[in-house]
Amino acid sequence: MKSNELIHGSLFSGVGGFELGAQLSGIETIWNCEYEEHNREILKKNFPNTKQYFDVRTMNNVEYVDIISGGFPCQDLSLSNTTPKNKQLRNEKKKGIKGERSGLWSEMFRVVRDIRPKYVIIENSPMLLIRGFEQVLCNLSSIGYVCEWQCLQAAQFGYNHKRNRFFGIAYPIEKRCKNNNEIFLELQKVLLKKPSRQNDIPMHLKRFDANSNFELLRVDDGFSKGLDIQRIEMMGNAVIPEIAHYIFECIKFHHENIY
Repeated sequence: MKSNELIHGSLFSGVGGFELGAQLSGIETIWNCEYEEHNREILKKNFPNTKQYFDVRTMNNVEYVDIISGGFPCQDLSLSNTTPKNKQLRNEKKKGIKGERSGLWSEMFRVVRDIRPKYVIIENSPMLLIRGFEQVLCNLSSIGYVCEWQCLQAAQFGYNHKRNRFFGIAYPIEKRCKNNNEIFLELQKVLLKKPSRQNDIPMHLKRFDANSNFELLRVDDGFSKGLDIQRIEMMGNAVIPEIAHYIFECIKFHHENIY
């Protein structure tokens, strides 16, 4: 199989960051899975030929794909969710990957175990590394996969903010034995020639302070109060397509040299 014939399935798809990254790399996404109805509407509009699943917990007998991507929920892992006022919720946040939301990794792993793709892409908060990554590695090892990972920032891809995120690529261990080179390529070999079309945020906009009520906002400056909070939430949860594109390009290069 040539690298341009690889097919992709997306879990916890959001508004389609991994789908867009795959598209940039010439890889077709044949199915996705997203729980939020509004996000599914956006996915359907932008990827009308892609089959949709609603709930990862009920996915069974899923079509084979070569690549599965998934940014399972980070609420029980992320630093931004570790100090809620409610004591019961605060205790929930300490559960890490065993929490109700981040624990959906077990469902992602089940799908991976059933399909056994050539590659698995994992995206999450960098806090995964100290709040459950050993579980991820143990699960993958139990089915014969190894995992390589990096933490990548939006700023490395031309954006005006850091947005540090964990990205892992897992694949069968026998393929690792054939090639000791790392799967992640140097960014300069993959980055798009044109920088991202993102302008500096005008500093004259009203700053957020202690009286602001934008609980879902992921940055502290630069948005007017008229901006749709739902859209802020969607963008805050989205994978940056250029980073997803970089990940898929790494996989394509690895696939061409291994298979």
